[in-house]
Amino acid sequence: MGHSMTEQADQMPDKAKHAGGRPRLVFDLRQVEDLGRIQSTHSELAAVLGCHLDTVKDRLKNDPEFSTAYQKGLEHGKSSLRRIQWKNALGGNTTMQIWLGKQYLGQQDRRVTEVETRQVEQWQQKLQEAPHEVLEWLAQVDVGGTP
Repeated sequence: MGHSMTEQADQMPDKAKHAGGRPRLVFDLRQVEDLGRIQSTHSELAAVLGCHLDTVKDRLKNDPEFSTAYQKGLEHGKSSLRRIQWKNALGGNTTMQIWLGKQYLGQQDRRVTEVETRQVEQWQQKLQEAPHEVLEWLAQVDVGGTP
């Protein structure tokens, strides 16, 4: 029994499948890697490479050389950015020192809760000692929090 066109196409080598179609686009893998270094999105890759977004997605999924070039670029770009951040921190950039401390050392901004807790305790004590004075003061406070 004969095979359907689809079955025959599936059994043919890749070049034979697309013999009558559009020629396969060839990309400069160095350019793909460079675009990855600056963290280009898939749509940005397509725009710069002059192809459709679907082509980029297909190549990332099915073309190991293309995918590897892009991934290598992404990782090199992240590493370069990290190197610059560390250099800035070591050079005295306090903002970068604080940010890196939060990212890698688990440091965090100190909360104002300590001050707020003391204030609550003071108000509780005042309420116990002189509740009428506190109530009079609260009656005079405007929406902004000052009498």
